[in-house]
Amino acid sequence: MYQVGAACYSTPTAAAQAIASTQTGAVVQHGGAGYIVTATGTGTGISYVFQPVGGGPAIVQSVAFTPEPCGLLTAADGLQIGWLIVAAWVAAFSLMFIARVLRGETTDNYGNA
Repeated sequence: MYQVGAACYSTPTAAAQAIASTQTGAVVQHGGAGYIVTATGTGTGISYVFQPVGGGPAIVQSVAFTPEPCGLLTAADGLQIGWLIVAAWVAAFSLMFIARVLRGETTDNYGNA
């Protein structure tokens, strides 16, 4: 699984295609000339074709791309975080209870109104 933004893709090619799809159609300027970008994701990277707006030969450039592994949180991650929060609450309650015992604030009817 490979991550692009907030989505995970099963293959590096799919991840590269997802990135390329966000860049296709953009107009960039370089050296006073405007170029329309067409990007295509491949298994090894992204291939860019810069077509001059005013006509002329296109410029083709390939860029190597290594997608990041998917690092989105799963249900198991949420469960672990939840138990850590519960442990923090139990620890805080325990420390407060021990402090009350040491100060002598607990009596026979502790907790009763």
